[in-house]
Amino acid sequence: MISLNSIQTCHSPPHRAKTSLSKGKRRLICTCSSRDESTDSTSPVGGDRRKQEILVQIAMLQAQKVRVVDFIDDRTKDLTKFGEDANEELEEIGKNVLSNLDETSGQIMERLDGRMQEFDEAAEIRWKEIEENEMMLKEFEKRIEKGRNEGLFFKNLTDKKSEIEPDAKMAAKAEAEKIKEITKEKAGSKIRRNTYRALMAILAIAIGDGIFAAPGGEVEWRKVAALGLILIGLVAQLIYEQDFSSNSQDNDK
Repeated sequence: MISLNSIQTCHSPPHRAKTSLSKGKRRLICTCSSRDESTDSTSPVGGDRRKQEILVQIAMLQAQKVRVVDFIDDRTKDLTKFGEDANEELEEIGKNVLSNLDETSGQIMERLDGRMQEFDEAAEIRWKEIEENEMMLKEFEKRIEKGRNEGLFFKNLTDKKSEIEPDAKMAAKAEAEKIKEITKEKAGSKIRRNTYRALMAILAIAIGDGIFAAPGGEVEWRKVAALGLILIGLVAQLIYEQDFSSNSQDNDK
């Protein structure tokens, strides 16, 4: 920019005369040299300030860069240490977990072995009980078979007896029923005959009273005749009962 200003200042006076070229050139060179000297005298102050500002900014950036690098290094160290500590802790936790797993697996296997041993003992006891029950069942079946064979003989005898006994029972029952009926008939016949005899006696007395003890000597023949007919009927019924009782006695004999 300084050289550009000097060039512009060199070409700025266009009003000079062209009559003497050398004179003009000399003046131009003089003016240019004077402009250059003036610009050279004023430029270092502004340039130094800007350079100083730029240098200050560069120094600040360098300081910030150093700080950032230091911060990153510190954080990297912290992260590295944290990672190492975490790895150590994880390894320790893994060792503890593995040891606990070994212990728990050992305990579980011991429990399983104990359970299996108990199960084997219980199964052996059950098998013995099953074998004993099978032996008892076989003996029981043999006893049943033996009892069945022995029972067939007695069953045949009892069947024959049972075939005979029902007939005898039926005959005895019929005979008992018959005797019972005959007894009832005899008892009824005897009662009826005694009743008939009592009625006949009463009728005879009534007929005698009607004939011989009539008041005023007047006999009521209608009454006497009715009583006489009843008496004849009772006599006939008494004769029938006597014949029936005699026939039943003959049948019993």
